[in-house]
Amino acid sequence: MKSKRNYIFRVAICMIVFLCIIQSSLYAKEFSGLETENVSVYSEKSNDITVRQVIELYPAVKAELETKLNWKVDFKPAVLLVSDRKMFAEMAGSPLIVAYAVPEKMLIVIDYTRMHTEPFTLAATLEHELCHLLLHRYIHADQLPRWLDEGVCQWVSGGLAEIVTGSKESALGWASLSGGFIPFNALSANFPEDERSLALAYGESRSVVEYIVSNFGKSGLLNILDAMKNGHDVYDAVSMSLGMSLGELEKKWQGSQRSWTSVISVLVANLYTILFAFGAFLTLAVYIRLIIRKRRLRDVEED
Repeated sequence: MKSKRNYIFRVAICMIVFLCIIQSSLYAKEFSGLETENVSVYSEKSNDITVRQVIELYPAVKAELETKLNWKVDFKPAVLLVSDRKMFAEMAGSPLIVAYAVPEKMLIVIDYTRMHTEPFTLAATLEHELCHLLLHRYIHADQLPRWLDEGVCQWVSGGLAEIVTGSKESALGWASLSGGFIPFNALSANFPEDERSLALAYGESRSVVEYIVSNFGKSGLLNILDAMKNGHDVYDAVSMSLGMSLGELEKKWQGSQRSWTSVISVLVANLYTILFAFGAFLTLAVYIRLIIRKRRLRDVEED
């Protein structure tokens, strides 16, 4: 419920700011925009070059997304580039988010200050958020679980998420070792708010979509989306497209994450952390042993 309230608040703040930008004479002095037949882009005047970058990037991003999902982008989105990080955090409702989409308004909001920070690029971020708009254009929001929404958008954008946080691989890796996965049904409506759980939610979403593509082909994923586009819920769509229930898919995916290959990958990825922890433990053990030896020598001398 709290996440839903935060989302509603975020959308309201975003739309107030957006309407001010395009309508208010007060903000007209600070913001400018360019418009083509396919997209509208707004930003501060000092960053007019970024507006032109989006205008130039959009046709290729749109074409690539249409090719990947086999769906037409038959709408004209608005893109708002924000160069004030504090202002963006207030709009997004979290300092971890770098971009988000508002499907109800066909609006994309991007924190441009982070678009030159690895792994974020303007093109990949734009494709990720446009994917959200496209999915919601053809699938009703109540029918589209959040984990599938985020998983597909990460898949089309090369694994790029829309959050700045610790390694998603690490969060998913440790969950694989401990079995501490977040159930799919807990990720249907909202994602957790704390950083570690949020990273795990994004990691799981990306991983399960990649698992579907790896084991059932791209057509397996597209068949699920097409079935949902035609009005089926995710349970029927998965069953019709993959020949198994959503629960079975979740179990098989979790099993794939617990393979020896996955365990070794986690250990290798966290090798320095493991070695550091082992070194600290060894140092502590040696220190305790020295203290015990000193006490014994002292007792012998006293005797």
